[in-house]
Amino acid sequence: MTLDTVHRRLAHALFDALEAGDTGAVADCYAPGMTMWANFTMAESSREENLAAIEAGKAALRRRTYDDRQIHTFGDGFVAQYTCTVVTHQGRRVPLASCLVATVHDGKIVKLEEYTDSGRFR
Repeated sequence: MTLDTVHRRLAHALFDALEAGDTGAVADCYAPGMTMWANFTMAESSREENLAAIEAGKAALRRRTYDDRQIHTFGDGFVAQYTCTVVTHQGRRVPLASCLVATVHDGKIVKLEEYTDSGRFR
């Protein structure tokens, strides 16, 4: 199996798990000690903080999908461009243009950097 295939499968496994609200499957994509930085908070979070936020976020939204995924791989990771579409419990649909840069080591994500169109939060 090529590195390109490994990274693409990992990217889709992550997004599929996020859509399903399967925090355990998300955790399986992460290496111990992984970190995540997001442009809308300008802060880095630990693996445990990230997983807790994913779990807490499940109650806040009716649905979250990762649409129009474009995965581009490179030697030690991948870049994913997508639209994260969230649907609130009141039925409001909000599409968020996003980009995720992942650094991968031994088949697990060690670092994520998420860039979301922060203008949608105003």
